[in-house]
Amino acid sequence: MKLFRWLKIVLSAALCAAAPATAAQPPSDSARLVAAEHLLKAMNYDLQMDRTIEAIIGEAEHSIGEGLNRQMDQPLPPEVVTKIKAIAETHLRTSFAKHRPNLRRGTALIYAKHFTVAELDRLAALQSDPVMVKMQAEIPQIMAETMALSQAMSTEGQDEMRKEVQAVVEDYLRNKGESPSS
Repeated sequence: MKLFRWLKIVLSAALCAAAPATAAQPPSDSARLVAAEHLLKAMNYDLQMDRTIEAIIGEAEHSIGEGLNRQMDQPLPPEVVTKIKAIAETHLRTSFAKHRPNLRRGTALIYAKHFTVAELDRLAALQSDPVMVKMQAEIPQIMAETMALSQAMSTEGQDEMRKEVQAVVEDYLRNKGESPSS
């Protein structure tokens, strides 16, 4: 059913946006990892993650609310949409809670991979700059809005792509495995 495919895409995108790659290679020296952990502490990583999670959940609920009935032949009653939003929120919160330690560790590994100890120390020192403090407060909402923007742009042309893919599959099936025509 289109609805469940759409929900899966929205929820997957939300989770992926918030989940750093936990399979990141460890930095070449532990000093980088220690410096990265120091940076995470200086930037109030846990508070930032809480804000980011709230922004992602809010954006997912908004996306579900706007997009759900577009995927249906007839609109769902508001109480059903509300139940679906609650299910999505519960699953997102559960997933984030379950993976929170891995998110932090993965984020530290990513920072350690991309920055030297000196750079990480400098970044940690910059966290007290008033503009940086403001940026840290705003970044979760900025990221959620950016994610929504990129999702909206990525859906453009999907119907045309789907039609083209369907035509190739139908052509293949018509020809029973022979090479499809272009």
